[in-house]
Amino acid sequence: MKNIFIFFLLICSFHGFAQSGMYFLNQLPSPPKSTCITDTTTMENYHSQLEIVTRQLDSLCALRKEALEARINKVKPDVEKNIAQDYGLSDTDLQKLKNKKLSAAEKKALTDKMLREKANISMKEIENLKKMKKEGNKEGIRNWAEAYQTQKISEMVSGDSTKTPEMIEFENNLAKNKELNNLMQEQKQLLDRIAAVDKRITNKMMEFNKEDSIQTEILNKNIAPLEKMLTDDYLTNDQQQTIYMNIATHRLNYCNKISPMYMDIIKDLRTSTEPLIPTYDRLEVVNAEINAKTLGIKEWPIDPGLMQLEAVRSLAHAIAGVFKYTIVPPKLD
Repeated sequence: MKNIFIFFLLICSFHGFAQSGMYFLNQLPSPPKSTCITDTTTMENYHSQLEIVTRQLDSLCALRKEALEARINKVKPDVEKNIAQDYGLSDTDLQKLKNKKLSAAEKKALTDKMLREKANISMKEIENLKKMKKEGNKEGIRNWAEAYQTQKISEMVSGDSTKTPEMIEFENNLAKNKELNNLMQEQKQLLDRIAAVDKRITNKMMEFNKEDSIQTEILNKNIAPLEKMLTDDYLTNDQQQTIYMNIATHRLNYCNKISPMYMDIIKDLRTSTEPLIPTYDRLEVVNAEINAKTLGIKEWPIDPGLMQLEAVRSLAHAIAGVFKYTIVPPKLD
């Protein structure tokens, strides 16, 4: 009986792993040994192996995103209800907010109502604060903040040691805001880790695109006269083969300069993806907790592992371009 239970756990664990980003990362084909000179069979085999993984990732991500979206749609009514209650909005106000054709005046009126209900701040005060910020009036902003805080506290204190409902709510909000701030700080740290990789890859791509433009111009300049020579009807077969070989040589020189740069980007992206998998997983959880707290619901829908799958999916599509600079040597008769 114990062995059967262990076998069941192993089967369940494998099923979960088989849908993980790490599983698909291991299924991606190894980098090709040569990307400038190769035969069509090698290229077709490589792309065939990659396509199997890519199509599975595309299908799995689409299904899971669709299922997650359906779950999110189910909690939207609760979210809208909480927002309406929190900001003192009527059903009519809520419907107005959903209207994409809402006029600027109506938007301003609703915003003013929400601010007054939530924090007793008018749009005029907001505009004054913006003006002070633009003017660099830090003292004016500080004085306003101190006055606002003093006013809110004086409104809550009943004159004795008994806490009013407003004071209790204020303290609860402080605790909630502290938790939210901690989550948002963690969220920023997680996003910064991912952004650091994205920035490095983006910078490499920018340098690559610059070099590619330069080398493409050189290539076109070198092969243009050769291609023009091929239009001569009186060329012998040997002369044609010589011209084809010269064109192939120029294309090979182009590939030898460009392809290693592209392969370096792919290698960097590939080696950076695996260490980020725990980061993606934690970011999903943190995002869900932030959404739940800010939107006033018990739990925000989440599909664990979807972010890491999307990251590996992006990598798989990037890998598909490893042979785009490859030339197939012409067959000599």
